[in-house]
Amino acid sequence: MTTPENCSSLLEVRDAIDRIDHEIIQALGRRMEYVRAASRFKASEAAIPAPERVAAMLPARARWAEENGLDPAFAETLFSQLIHWYIDEQVKYWRQTRGIA
Repeated sequence: MTTPENCSSLLEVRDAIDRIDHEIIQALGRRMEYVRAASRFKASEAAIPAPERVAAMLPARARWAEENGLDPAFAETLFSQLIHWYIDEQVKYWRQTRGIA
């Protein structure tokens, strides 16, 4: 893959962005697999949200963003949204695997 500095056309830039976006979607899918795996270790539905874990995760994601030249506040907001969506999905999966409607 060419670097951004070495792109010789807008098409090359867009192709690279599309590849990266595809990798991000694949990574989110892999993350979902782990979220579902975590549900095996949750004794109750109430254990799924794990607010203490979320509280520890968000500052770390903000720090990682800053280390990579991104806006930490944006990253924290983005991951907050992602995490809460994954929590909702994990609740659905937890119920489904236990035959709860």
